[in-house]
Amino acid sequence: MNVARTIAVCTQKGGVGKTTSVSNLAAAWGAMGHRVLAIDFDPQFALTRRFGIAPSAVPTLCDVLAGPREVPDVVLEEVAPGVDVVPAERGLAGIELSLVTELKREQFLARAIADHAGSYDFVLIDCPPNLGLLTVNALCAAREALVPIDMEDVDALQGAEELVATVRALVATGDEIEIAALVRVCADRRRLAYGAISEALFELELPVAETEIPDRAEFHQSAIAQEPLVVSRPDSVGALAYRRLAEELAVRSSLLQGVASGG
Repeated sequence: MNVARTIAVCTQKGGVGKTTSVSNLAAAWGAMGHRVLAIDFDPQFALTRRFGIAPSAVPTLCDVLAGPREVPDVVLEEVAPGVDVVPAERGLAGIELSLVTELKREQFLARAIADHAGSYDFVLIDCPPNLGLLTVNALCAAREALVPIDMEDVDALQGAEELVATVRALVATGDEIEIAALVRVCADRRRLAYGAISEALFELELPVAETEIPDRAEFHQSAIAQEPLVVSRPDSVGALAYRRLAEELAVRSSLLQGVASGG
């Protein structure tokens, strides 16, 4: 069975490009010929809406976590070339509360996707903008965390540091997860905040993606149109940036796998 590369896209703050990153990376990898599963694990279900899906009209991840459905029962196929989606809805917030009393409550998502992830090359999980139980579930289900950093928000690094601390705590208890990269989003080198955040970012001694995602109005327009920019305007500046990021992360994965195998 194929071993999927499972990535949780996490951030402590909303509105910094988390869902934009998941949807556009999924579309970019799909366009490259990979099979991609994008999982919406946020009660605000922004990823579901980004692909033009109305959660009231379809089964969602809530039906899997609450039973009796399984992941294949709720997958929406080919929402973009090469991309399948597991949609979400607001009921996830209630499920998060109910998990608190469950045994192995941090493993619910990992168990749900364990038998199905192998059908894909990439599994991307869009997390809520916090470090609650849903995000911890996503981190336990993933092998990597991708962290968008808002280059206009001087407080962005504090959230990143808290997320990194959570990842390290999970590693200490036996989970196999690493920070794949910090990704600079809303990047504009002309702004004062950019320099200060960049300097502090590299002091974290964590991998930082070379590709930056620019601050472009076209991302907001694509959100309104409910379609990833890579799909709706593939030759736009923002789409090209996400395609470069997808290529960079794919190469980085190949290099890491080569090191792990002794190649």
